[in-house]
Amino acid sequence: MVSEKVFNYDIREYQLRSIGLLETIDRVCREHGLTYYMIAGTLLGAVRHRGFIPWDDDMDIALMRSDYDVLMQHADEWIPAPYAIVDHKRCSRYPKYFAKLENTDTTIVENIHLGYAGGIYMDIFPLDDVPDNRVARAFHFYRFHFVRKLLYFVYRDPYKHGHGIRSWIPLLVQKTFTKEHLHRRCQTILREWNGKDGCNHVMTHDDGLCAYRKDTFGVPSKLEFEGFMACAPANPEGFLKPFYGDYMSLPPVEKRVSHFHDYCDLNTPYKQFDINSIK
Repeated sequence: MVSEKVFNYDIREYQLRSIGLLETIDRVCREHGLTYYMIAGTLLGAVRHRGFIPWDDDMDIALMRSDYDVLMQHADEWIPAPYAIVDHKRCSRYPKYFAKLENTDTTIVENIHLGYAGGIYMDIFPLDDVPDNRVARAFHFYRFHFVRKLLYFVYRDPYKHGHGIRSWIPLLVQKTFTKEHLHRRCQTILREWNGKDGCNHVMTHDDGLCAYRKDTFGVPSKLEFEGFMACAPANPEGFLKPFYGDYMSLPPVEKRVSHFHDYCDLNTPYKQFDINSIK
């Protein structure tokens, strides 16, 4: 039986607790010569609201692959408590191909059917080279999307939708592939164009796969986010306009919808939490 806590949390309290994630990653990157960028809804919130989109409850940043790899390599020594980097190498239950920075003093379950409990988090994406040629890039995106979908199924509760025909695909994937194999395959595809000629674009991941010219990112600009000056792409409009269109206009009221995770407890460390207690 799912706890009543599941859908009843104050989104503003959640947002304010999340600011420490951005402050921490900013400090670590400055101390060690790394460059990060706010992207997706976090960047949109900084430009349009000088902070969180009022109904948004997550944060997204990206680093060029070289900086991303350095951060992952040294995260355990650089990231101060109560924060921690989590990825599939650090936690076998972690279902994503990218990393998160989490607050270990809290508990969040994004999707009960994936079986993973973490803390309030910030998504951290790598920016990998992709070909300038649109056909080659589309094929690259297709291949990655396919393997990413297999990775989702290998973690998903096959009986999320019952024991009928919809359980067959995840059951087949789980019998055919290991989690480790699919994680390796995702990383191989992501990295395969890095450093090659004819790659003046990088791939972003949030809310779909998109390609941007590298000079959209460049030397970071600074934008206010909840009173904190954080790093943004050199050309924020160049990121936002292709993705959101008229990004300064608010969407219709019915589309101002929060993600609302399946479970949220802002006062309990996730290492003390048993996900089976809410199933």
